[in-house]
Amino acid sequence: MLLQNRASIAKSFSTSTKILPWRAQIEQHQLASQISALLLQRRNWGPLLETLDLPSRLNPSLFLRVLRRIETNPRISLGFFNWVGTRLGFGADLRSCCHIIRVLVGSGDVQAVRPIWDSVAKAHSASRIADSMMRASRGSDSCRSSTLSFVDEGYSHDGLCIEGLEVFGKMRMCGLTPSVDACNALLDALRRKDEITLAWCFYGAMIRACISEDRVTWSLIAQILSKGGKFDRIVALLDLGIYSSVMYNFGAAFSRLAEMLDRRVEAGFGTYSSILDGACRHRDVNVTEKKIGEMIEKGFLSPSSLPGYDSVIQKLSDLGKVHAAEMFFEKALENKVKLLNATYGCLLQAMSKEGRVKESIRMYRMIDERSIVVNDSCYDAFLDLLCEEDPSEEKSLLVRELITRGLSSCHSGLSNFLASQCRKRRWKEVEDLLDVILEKGLSLDTFCCSSLVRRYCSIGQTSKAVALHNKIEKLEANLDESAYNILLEALLRGRDIEEAFSVFDHMRRRDLVSTASFSIMIRGLSRIKEPN
Repeated sequence: MLLQNRASIAKSFSTSTKILPWRAQIEQHQLASQISALLLQRRNWGPLLETLDLPSRLNPSLFLRVLRRIETNPRISLGFFNWVGTRLGFGADLRSCCHIIRVLVGSGDVQAVRPIWDSVAKAHSASRIADSMMRASRGSDSCRSSTLSFVDEGYSHDGLCIEGLEVFGKMRMCGLTPSVDACNALLDALRRKDEITLAWCFYGAMIRACISEDRVTWSLIAQILSKGGKFDRIVALLDLGIYSSVMYNFGAAFSRLAEMLDRRVEAGFGTYSSILDGACRHRDVNVTEKKIGEMIEKGFLSPSSLPGYDSVIQKLSDLGKVHAAEMFFEKALENKVKLLNATYGCLLQAMSKEGRVKESIRMYRMIDERSIVVNDSCYDAFLDLLCEEDPSEEKSLLVRELITRGLSSCHSGLSNFLASQCRKRRWKEVEDLLDVILEKGLSLDTFCCSSLVRRYCSIGQTSKAVALHNKIEKLEANLDESAYNILLEALLRGRDIEEAFSVFDHMRRRDLVSTASFSIMIRGLSRIKEPN
């Protein structure tokens, strides 16, 4: 018995079976730190990675660990993902593919996701992909919703309606709300497949999920109704200010309008203004004049438009008939009619929501030059539009100007705009805009600030990096772990021990320290203490 106990005790302390997995885990952790540090700190990281003998050491677990460490930099994440595939012939598993898809969708780089998504969709079932995506998107519901909405859109664009409906169902079971764009894509896929009954069932599910319809949704509903010849119901939609792509064909529009009249279905202002807007969009003068004449006959427009310009422009703007509203606006300017401030605001808001950038900027300039006062909601719509655009010097200046006025776009809007500037290395514009944003106390994603800190450290402007870190700290926000490590190295290289400890303490309070952080501090302090 005693011998058996001794053998049992000896076995429990044996390193042959119990310690090796632990050691392997430590080695994996260190290797992941080494790889991620090279990726984030070195531009020419390819040759350096080749010295690490990755073909024999890389496995799905290590690969995913590295991707998680570098996820704050989507461009490098995608570059590394593609590099291991082409250079090492490494095939990423479903977990890693879902992770990179989540990172790229979050950064707004949907175009780069398509090849990865296509391979994943072919290799795995919708149920398995949805489950893996949810695990990859742990955290906020908004992150999971946006990623799974992308999956839904991907299936819908490929015409895979059943798979799209399966993902939609899983989202609802988990309490997630799909985006209206994803729902529109699925509704359109069902329409294209002539799955009309299924389309109505899905639309009912959208209503139960409290998903707010937009103009695209109503356009699709109108097209589904037109398949069944239910023109009386289409009229109700048109009178709400909605028109579908079928209305772009004026011949078809007029014949449907005649058919409505034959059936004694009365067309309203929305119906006529929809056709008028299409005519203005395509600069068809004959149709434009004809519709204006008919609207005057119906009493929708005053025979003398001079006293009613404001009400017409505002009503058309509210209905989203921007081209028609713009046409009346130009006529008012030609006739030197003094318009109300609210009219300028309505048109700016409508143009911004329509995504008409040049026209919106022109309207904003006109409002600014004439010192016209409009509601903040009009400026908010304009700012949201600018933040969605590819940043240029003019747009950066306008965004800065609007934020200085006290306005703010949605959190993701400003972050995406700044991230786009960082990717294009427009560092001066990033600095100027970031100063205004932080001064106003607005929150941002860590990617933008972290990119700028790395930039400062790489060009030897450590004091600027520290100043930016201090501003972020006051807002109770953080940089990402790799940016902090780069800042620590720069401070210790410059022998600024006090500031290095201050940054390290902040990292500890925010639970951002890692083995790499400790190693940087130990190495840096050792170098400083070495005799010259």
